Amino acid sequence: MIAIVDYKMGNLASVRKALEYMHQECRITDDPAFIASSDALILPGVGAFAPAMKALKEKGLDVAVKEFAATGKPVLGICLGMQLMLTESEEGADENGNIKGLDLIPGSVKKFPSEDTVEKGLKVPQIGWNKLTDVTGSILRDGDYVYFVHSFYCTPDDPKDTAACTEYGIKYTASLERGNIFATQFHPEKSGEAGLQILERFARRIKK
Repeated sequence: MIAIVDYKMGNLASVRKALEYMHQECRITDDPAFIASSDALILPGVGAFAPAMKALKEKGLDVAVKEFAATGKPVLGICLGMQLMLTESEEGADENGNIKGLDLIPGSVKKFPSEDTVEKGLKVPQIGWNKLTDVTGSILRDGDYVYFVHSFYCTPDDPKDTAACTEYGIKYTASLERGNIFATQFHPEKSGEAGLQILERFARRIKK
């Protein structure tokens, strides 16, 4: 069973539909007990970092996700879900500094620099298809085109956590992988056959 974490800010139906298309048993849930009993977890996300962290904390889902990740069972973050896995984000930063994330992978989330996007005629947010390069991640394939929608990007502290890159004004991390933790800045559930294959390879990490 794959638990899809519901904190009211995710592309839940699309993720569930993609998994069901591949005959993967899954359930959308905000129940920490059900999450703990699941075989794998997906943390989706659409929206802003600070409200997302607030929503996770209000239901105790931040603790549920971190405790699940500590078990060694596979975890996948998608888009905002990937950003939430890092230590902190510039998005929504206040007088106290950057907004703190789940800290499953040390690193920070930063806004696309205008000098590298606007001056090159690129609009932010990035919306559309882009190519994966420098792929080292076990659930990815080099050269695949996948679908992105985002204004901020991830910078892990350890370059070895970068599982793939892409370029949009700058070269940046498009995917993360550390042990049992996987994450994609792009939306595999909206990336056609390539995305479905990524979800399938993630599901294979489930121990029978």
